[in-house]
Amino acid sequence: MNSNKILRFVGKTRKIYGNYEALTRTAQRIPSRSMANVSLPEIAKEKETFQDAWPCIIDSLVTNPKFAQLPELASWVKKVLEYNLKGGKKIRGVTTVLAHELLEKPENVTDETMRLARIAGWCLEMLQSYMTMNDDIMDGSSTRRGMPCWYRIPDVGLGAINDAILVNCSIFEVLKMHFGNTIYYPEIVEIFNEALLYTSMGQRLDFMMAHNSMKDYSLFTIERYDSIVKYKTSYYTFKLPISLGLMLRKNGNKAHHKDIENICFGIGKLFQMQDDYIDCFGDESVTGKAGTDIQEGKCSWLAVHALQRCNNEQRAIFIQNYGAKEPEKVERIKQLYQQLQIPEVYRKEENDIYNSILEEIHALPSEIPPAIFYKVLDVIYKRTF
Repeated sequence: MNSNKILRFVGKTRKIYGNYEALTRTAQRIPSRSMANVSLPEIAKEKETFQDAWPCIIDSLVTNPKFAQLPELASWVKKVLEYNLKGGKKIRGVTTVLAHELLEKPENVTDETMRLARIAGWCLEMLQSYMTMNDDIMDGSSTRRGMPCWYRIPDVGLGAINDAILVNCSIFEVLKMHFGNTIYYPEIVEIFNEALLYTSMGQRLDFMMAHNSMKDYSLFTIERYDSIVKYKTSYYTFKLPISLGLMLRKNGNKAHHKDIENICFGIGKLFQMQDDYIDCFGDESVTGKAGTDIQEGKCSWLAVHALQRCNNEQRAIFIQNYGAKEPEKVERIKQLYQQLQIPEVYRKEENDIYNSILEEIHALPSEIPPAIFYKVLDVIYKRTF
């Protein structure tokens, strides 16, 4: 497929994929070997098909003998899952399916392999819900996806901690039911556990920095921020779904998991810095979540870069107002970000990271089709929610 055909293809699919500028730029900059495999699936259609797979998965779970012997508990687990998995972009789950479809040879992609990829994707969405249920409690958040956080529901409260454990256990029940007889079942369980461990490590780093009682902002460094992002976001948001896609490949090569790692970490950093920016400057009616990073004193991308640019007077303002709940102090920090031109710095770094990831994708071994990475970049680049 030559560059002109790619551009015509992008034009036709603009309504489906959204980010016309990003795809056009990619088509112009990346040589033909990389773009030859970008026969991008219809994302909107796949999201719909992915969603349609959920009822069968949840029904198979709650009729599992372990739950069925306690019908009241089975009904509660179903309620917990349906509430906490409702809405959202499903980026992790759909990426799992796309990773299988775009990394596998076309002749090996069957209805059965796609079914398994969707089940694996839903297990990843359950992992996401498990993490966010706990995260909302730790952060004292009020809304998630435009709805009250689960622990804020009157008959739930801190019982949400046990509900989150039930969600986590349900992941492994689903994996056992649908993958237990496959040769890669042990490896799938291993990488889910690995992602859970690394994400929990990242959450702990994030929590420690936010509860910095001494207000020692010398700890707010790029290196510390990168560590938080790598563990808190990159592993389970990008490395896990793409690794699952690689794992489902027939005659897959384990060595390729290492080849994709740096790209996944780069995309994870881009994704998290976007989240940090949206938390501060996003429109809650669009994002569905009230920003709380300033109030919580998070080691966010904005805070780290603001501290790098502060003079002594501005640093005093930051220390006096950051991590406070009062609306006027939150607004003072936002004003400081504007004075330090943080939005302009953000837009430049977003673009720089995007371009560096494109270069890493092009350097991939020829046996790894790059289309999945281009597609993920297209979905997240310059996102606003």
